[in-house]
Amino acid sequence: MSILYVPLMAAKRGEFVALTNLPASISEKMMPLFELPAQKPGTKVLEKAICRTAAGAGKAWPGRSAFLDISKWSPNARTESGIHVLEYAFSQFRSNGVPAHPVVGYDRWDDPAYSQALQNIRTMLPVTPCIRLDREAIQGDMLDVPYFSARMNDIMASLIVSPSDCYVLVDFGDVSTISVPDLIEDAENAVRVLRSLGFGTVIIAGGSMPAAVNEAVETPDAEGCIPRIEMLAWKAIFSGSQDRNIIFGDYLIRNPSAADGVIAPHANAKIRYTINNQFYIVRGHSKQLDALTIQHKKLSAKLVGSAHYMTPIFSWGDCEVQNCSTGIKEIRDATTMVAVDTNHHIGTVISEVFEHQQTVVPSLATMSPSTAT
Repeated sequence: MSILYVPLMAAKRGEFVALTNLPASISEKMMPLFELPAQKPGTKVLEKAICRTAAGAGKAWPGRSAFLDISKWSPNARTESGIHVLEYAFSQFRSNGVPAHPVVGYDRWDDPAYSQALQNIRTMLPVTPCIRLDREAIQGDMLDVPYFSARMNDIMASLIVSPSDCYVLVDFGDVSTISVPDLIEDAENAVRVLRSLGFGTVIIAGGSMPAAVNEAVETPDAEGCIPRIEMLAWKAIFSGSQDRNIIFGDYLIRNPSAADGVIAPHANAKIRYTINNQFYIVRGHSKQLDALTIQHKKLSAKLVGSAHYMTPIFSWGDCEVQNCSTGIKEIRDATTMVAVDTNHHIGTVISEVFEHQQTVVPSLATMSPSTAT
């Protein structure tokens, strides 16, 4: 598995724009996990909406593999024609040129409609499933190895796959309040258990970005840094193991529990800028006081003038920030800023992971991020 990074991302416009503007040398070193955005409760499941999402993914990520998950949906959700949402979305992603691989929710496997949909997908195509473990499984079921082993074996037997033909995602979710040592301990135990069951590639993921910007930078029109707990933990784990089959994953610049489709009339303008081991956050104020276009220009100028800015040639996102700061281009809405922040984040993570690997394993120093495996 020659990838350095698995970002867990909403299959939404901002993320798609970020992917579209990545150079091939970065794209080839990552495999995104697309989370299908859920529709509002009580609304009819519209196949057209899923088709639009799949078409967006096809334009942003054509011909490249990705994981596909419906964790934000009910496990037995169906479209208006009666097709299971996962089966329908999977076929649409594939039809639009994205070789999708299904994510298997460990916590929802017992739902018969959900497990049947996954078996149907596995029967149709020789996909490589990714079993997603949530924190309850990591800190609960995995402590009872015989029980956990039996459940995992049941999943694999039903899907007719072996541990060597299956990814496992150890997903800690929101880690903003977890200490680095505690996260390391839980992650290393998870890897030990999974390796004892024969699994080779393990993805460890978490997200440190709080749900609201005031939880990171309390004062409007201020700036500050917060640690990326998931990156600090992964670096420590890799330093001890030198195991490149322990893959880094995160939630990009969003909070892991961020809800879909929430309209926030008093949302603050902000730039979430990824730096080594941290997020540098430049906060504005409510968009009710000043338009986001005006605030984004000021915040961009503040970022460009800081010691953290990585120059406009680092990424498309950095170039957009530079252009916004001088008025050459406008960033008018929060979704566009998500694209800018996400694009920069991906480039930073790929470089950060690769540089850490070659520091720990000097033989990697002769390779570039586009050739290391």
